[in-house]
Amino acid sequence: MIHYDKNGSPFEIRAYVYKDYLYLEAMYEAFKPKAMFQGMPPKDKDVAARWIKKLVQNGENILAWQKDKVAGHVVILPDYEKKDAEYLIFVSQSARGTGIGKELTLAAIKKAAELGMQVIWLTVDAYNFRATKLYRKIGFEFCEGYSSSSERMMIMKL
Repeated sequence: MIHYDKNGSPFEIRAYVYKDYLYLEAMYEAFKPKAMFQGMPPKDKDVAARWIKKLVQNGENILAWQKDKVAGHVVILPDYEKKDAEYLIFVSQSARGTGIGKELTLAAIKKAAELGMQVIWLTVDAYNFRATKLYRKIGFEFCEGYSSSSERMMIMKL
């Protein structure tokens, strides 16, 4: 589906397919800052490649495409027994604050619901106020039983 960012530039949100791997890897090679939160994305190219492969093998992956490049990546890691899913998102530095992250998040929530998940959860840097504002606006709530000086957990019941 085609969307338009806050600057009026088109972008597409669609499910990851195998042929997208090199484009996804290129996004992470250019990603800044690396290893800023929980060591993700990894700085080392080989470690990053193994990490990306694990995400695409174990999760439901959705990409944001802008100008033939991956501008963002969201992953849902479902636990079918618990009916919950971990949510991870990475948006390229040039695409932050444009609405691409919001659309990826909405697509991830929709996918989690389609998979029969009842809860989606994430951890976020305690000082990433832009992200927490977006998550709260969409419907995530802080999980007060889990927090540390560096990160907070947020959940959404589907």
